[in-house]
Amino acid sequence: MPCSCCAGESLEIFGEKSARRALRRYLRKGLGGADAELIAAWATERGLHGATVVEVGGGIGQIQAELVRRGAERGTVVEVVDGYAGPARELADALGIADRSAFALADLLETPEAVAPADVVVLRRVVCCSPDGPALLEAAASRTLRTLLVSYPRDRAAVRFVVRLQNAALALVRKRFRVFVHSPEELHRAASRHGLELTRSDRGAVWETVEFDVAAS
Repeated sequence: MPCSCCAGESLEIFGEKSARRALRRYLRKGLGGADAELIAAWATERGLHGATVVEVGGGIGQIQAELVRRGAERGTVVEVVDGYAGPARELADALGIADRSAFALADLLETPEAVAPADVVVLRRVVCCSPDGPALLEAAASRTLRTLLVSYPRDRAAVRFVVRLQNAALALVRKRFRVFVHSPEELHRAASRHGLELTRSDRGAVWETVEFDVAAS
């Protein structure tokens, strides 16, 4: 979910067509790879009973859907791209959680107060869609009551090189959307400004998945 200044760029890449592809893929295969890793700690090691979940820029909302299926009380997908709304509701219907899963069209970066605080807030491959990634993560941290789960591209030479190629290809076909690799130190500082501390970090070849928890008082 990029900031509002980039929402138009996102519509060039993301929309109902890509949402329906994601829906078909999820219904066939479920979660895998980094997505499965993103929820593993919370789904297997923490009590989900009674927890609320917000997935920011979640598209069709696979992560919050999985957490609701595993015991969370309620989940919400927050998006700036309205083309995801229909497929997100179809996913909730298919999983039998329509009464516990909602879709909200809102810009967390511009109006964080429009998003209700939740026990678990998820940013799955979202901060890389915004030039203001640390600010977006900070806005998410401000809505986090217990745990913030985040995945982002690793800040390493090979990843930055691939991202430059990807952005060059987008420019070649006259798309304005771009991918950004942010400093993990800046991202971590953004979370700490709202009382969250890093408690887990899992690094793959491309993606880093981290967990922040509210610091014990």
